[in-house]
Amino acid sequence: MATEFRVADMLKFHPEWVKDDVPPWVFELLDKAVLRDLALISLDRAKAVHEANVKAIDSAAAILRKAKF
Repeated sequence: MATEFRVADMLKFHPEWVKDDVPPWVFELLDKAVLRDLALISLDRAKAVHEANVKAIDSAAAILRKAKF
């Protein structure tokens, strides 16, 4: 019995949504300097996630360019 090869199934994308682990009510208690620091941490994390995704996309694209199907 031949193994069925389905590219679409292998390339499914299931992102884990980035969520903020800090409860919203905490933000009402913090001063603006702390909020700024938290915002920068959040942006750095988002940037790292996007950079990792771009690297994975580039790697997958390189493999697919070499594939013969």
